Amino acid sequence: MLNPGVTGTKKLVDARINYRNQWTGYENAPKTYNLSAHSRFLKGKMGAGFYVMQDQIGPSKQMNLGLSYAYHIRFPDVELSAGVAANFSKHTLDGNKMFLHNTQDPALNQHTTNSTWVPDANAGIYLYNDRFHVGLSALHMLESTAEFYKNDSTKKGLIKYADHVNFTLGYNYSQHPDFIFESTLYGTYIAGTPFNLDYTLRVHYRQMVFAGLSLRLRDAVALHLGFTILEDFQVSYSYDFLTSKIGNYSSGSHEIMLVFSSSIFKQKHGRVNDKFLHQRYGYLF
Repeated sequence: MLNPGVTGTKKLVDARINYRNQWTGYENAPKTYNLSAHSRFLKGKMGAGFYVMQDQIGPSKQMNLGLSYAYHIRFPDVELSAGVAANFSKHTLDGNKMFLHNTQDPALNQHTTNSTWVPDANAGIYLYNDRFHVGLSALHMLESTAEFYKNDSTKKGLIKYADHVNFTLGYNYSQHPDFIFESTLYGTYIAGTPFNLDYTLRVHYRQMVFAGLSLRLRDAVALHLGFTILEDFQVSYSYDFLTSKIGNYSSGSHEIMLVFSSSIFKQKHGRVNDKFLHQRYGYLF
């Protein structure tokens, strides 16, 4: 969802469910739910996937439905993937949850709930192997506008979507067969907002359990814990200790992720396709 270039770059099949409850303690605080799945085909030359995400923040709710596609180019030790995604968002505003200083604001109607569909497009590239990855993506490339109250001549609610540019850089390091150190740097640029930068370090033990720490610039410190079950299933939990002033009024943020990631088909001679094993691991919100 953050980079269409990732489509088809995990194991043969990769499916994820995420739930994030942000800023616990605030009424109508942000909540995010998402389901995604993707795979590769044509001997790994292409990948395709879909995602469904709901993001609810106070009076605003977005249901996002998307399809992604990527083309993979294999080099001797790395693989380059270029992807695109098309999606539609159902954007809803609940007037009953709005409190206005000016009740005659022409942009909002407090007496109705209104929805509109918004088309959008994303693109990204992703270079990776089992030791490192680097990715760059752009979201909301159409710069679409959500238009509300289309049948109301007295109200005109317009929300323009801003471009998002995401960058990720990661490296997996190991000097012992039982331990893998996963280091990730993730940044987001959106015009008119502070630059977002995260650094995450996780330690994986025998690819069965991991623990980690994230530092989020001007915002939070997050702790991670995860387990692998029956080789193909993983459950992860993250808790944010807020370091910004919001932390004075919130008990933090929670996130849980369930992953199914598997090479379910065999290669010749009965060998499992274990290309780039470490790429099971993914970045939480």
